[in-house]
Amino acid sequence: MVLTDLILISFILLFAVTVLLFLQYYRPAFAKKESPPAGTVVAPGVSVILCVRNEYENLVNLLPVLLEQEYEPFELIVVDKNSQDNTDVLLASLEHFNKNLTIRTLTADFKFGQDNLMALGIGIRAASYPNVVFFRPDCYPDSKKWLATLVQASLKKEKDTVLGYTSYKGSNLLIRYDLMEQQLHAMGAAALNMGYTCDGNNKMFPAERFLKGEKMDMKTTGCNQCEQAIVSHVLKQTKATACINPAGTVYMNRHMGMREYNLARSSVLSTLRLTKSRPYILLSLDKVLTAAFYVILFLNFFIIWETNEIFTLSVLGGMLLFRWVTVWIHQIGFRIHFGEKGLALASPLWDMISPFVHFYFLTVLLIKNIKSS
Repeated sequence: MVLTDLILISFILLFAVTVLLFLQYYRPAFAKKESPPAGTVVAPGVSVILCVRNEYENLVNLLPVLLEQEYEPFELIVVDKNSQDNTDVLLASLEHFNKNLTIRTLTADFKFGQDNLMALGIGIRAASYPNVVFFRPDCYPDSKKWLATLVQASLKKEKDTVLGYTSYKGSNLLIRYDLMEQQLHAMGAAALNMGYTCDGNNKMFPAERFLKGEKMDMKTTGCNQCEQAIVSHVLKQTKATACINPAGTVYMNRHMGMREYNLARSSVLSTLRLTKSRPYILLSLDKVLTAAFYVILFLNFFIIWETNEIFTLSVLGGMLLFRWVTVWIHQIGFRIHFGEKGLALASPLWDMISPFVHFYFLTVLLIKNIKSS
């Protein structure tokens, strides 16, 4: 009787996690693949904002790609935050030959973070066009169609804010899986009209919503999370859509270390809490049910392993295989839409350990809040 109840619970949990998986990720996984825009696209103006400090090596390769985007009209606004290398020389030389490049210099001391609110605010206020996109200096766009692809997503879905995707393909698998999941969940939530963001990079939004909308809650400007805080603030006043196209993907051009990853994830959660990003609760529910499914399923395997009940073992194995196949199918969709390679094969393993990673960071945030109170 106990075994029968456990198997029934496994079925119920499998149904629940399958529904949640599809509900949360159906758009980033199964949306119709769109082709990049053909030729040079002319549409509403866009200002790309790039905040830098001592990024000469990255800018040498990045700026030409950004300035050669096949989109009109657009401008690139670079806010130099007191660089001590040759960044200022490089920017001055390029500004002379590129009319769509604007330079702003912030001569502040080092108490300001890597992506501080002051620099981003200067960039937004310098924007000549109604739409703004934040970009990181350690990333690069997939192609010269990157900007046009973001705008195309906005026009087709008639949404003000577009959530683009950032790939961390140079980092280890745990970081890649986790950061991919965080971004895709935010994209799926946007499709359900529950828009929020887990970061601020590669996001397009109307500048006036920051400049003329409701006042921003300054508590949300955590260390190095100003981009996320601004986009979260704007999302309260706009409707968002996701850019489901590999041409709209940007890639981090370096390896992210575990210490940086831990700090970034903790800061992101702090900002999500302060901005009351309630759709994230849905992801937490999903992780609870996923952990319960695997625990009870493997408990069933343990109970009947010595009984040689082939039919029951086959049923349990079928449930496990069904879960893994649904995960694989979603991962294939993510690869098609975002160009993420090398993640599909081991995705069932990530499915089993992801609840522990998720609640590890929630526990860290809880302990941090208790200590600070």
